[in-house]
Amino acid sequence: MITVVNSNKNFWLAVFSLVGTTIGAGIFSLPYAFFKAGFIIGAIEFIILVAVVLLIQLIIGEIALRTRGKKRFIGYAEQYLGYKWKLFVTIATLLGGVGVTLIYIILAGHFLSLLTHQSVFISSLIFFVVWFLLILIKPKMFGKAELIFSFSVILIIILISSFNFGYIRFNNFSGIDFSNILLPYGVILFAISGFYVIPEMEDIFLTNKRKLKKAIIFGTLIPAAIYLFFIFIVLGVSGNLTSEDAISGLASALNSKTILLLGSLLGLLAVSGASLSYGIYIKETLWYDFKINKWLSWFLTGAVPLVLFMLGVRNLITVISIVGALFFVFHAIVVLLIHKKSKLSETKPDYEINLPCFVYYIIGALAVFGALLEVWYNVLK
Repeated sequence: MITVVNSNKNFWLAVFSLVGTTIGAGIFSLPYAFFKAGFIIGAIEFIILVAVVLLIQLIIGEIALRTRGKKRFIGYAEQYLGYKWKLFVTIATLLGGVGVTLIYIILAGHFLSLLTHQSVFISSLIFFVVWFLLILIKPKMFGKAELIFSFSVILIIILISSFNFGYIRFNNFSGIDFSNILLPYGVILFAISGFYVIPEMEDIFLTNKRKLKKAIIFGTLIPAAIYLFFIFIVLGVSGNLTSEDAISGLASALNSKTILLLGSLLGLLAVSGASLSYGIYIKETLWYDFKINKWLSWFLTGAVPLVLFMLGVRNLITVISIVGALFFVFHAIVVLLIHKKSKLSETKPDYEINLPCFVYYIIGALAVFGALLEVWYNVLK
């Protein structure tokens, strides 16, 4: 009986570790992306991309099961692809982390601006200064950042759905704009991916890892369902007023200061927790793995996203779209390469994902093509 209880406890702990990692800043921009392209187009892209991301995450789970010892994504790259790939993955991960940090600075500026009535630019700089100091001192609560983030987002969803379901207008879902068909792509990928936590999910199961596959499926589909519900409520109520941060447009549609204040406060809390985690991760990677001086590591962690911000990289949807698309193509290609190599492992996993060789090439080619289109759409078009 105790074994069964512990097994179920570990299963749900693994599921919600993926849920907590997945639910992130991308949720706030999803309604706007769906609004610009049309709900139907956004929903079709969402379903397809969730299926592809689920496949990639199941493959990572198999790799984790085939790999002896406690390793993470960078460790997999070194073991199966060699040191050069480890270096490439580490640098790419850091660059991706800079992109994510920039997104948090921009989004936090939106929420703080709604609360203080300062400009978004000034609000983002104020947030940056506080964040920059906090990643230096590394407060004790930083390990709970993802939990705080997820809890805050769930509170936002409960708040919005509880009071506003009756204000939905179904004609807000009818529009389609093929000129914006690419807009949801990167935003969805940014929002739905939780690659890095999957090796930790495998650790949670200790010796009984048979439920890892099911946990990955649940942990991927639960955030997807929450996202769709959030999009349905915000877009259904806001209509043409749907904003990039979701909250300000919804508050305008309802003429509600309560929604504006509570939504902005919870959104700011959510972004703060996640940005703190990312900032400390980047700083400590530079410090411990690249052997860069502690103070220089701290300086670089903040300087790179700040320089990009000051140079004018401030469009929330554009940054999320590009970071999401590039992050995905990088992960997809590396994961598929590792997966093929890991098949030679003598360790038999509790489940296997068997794909014909041509499927690897198709997924990789489509990921590259999608990333190029996303960059073209957002930068070069």
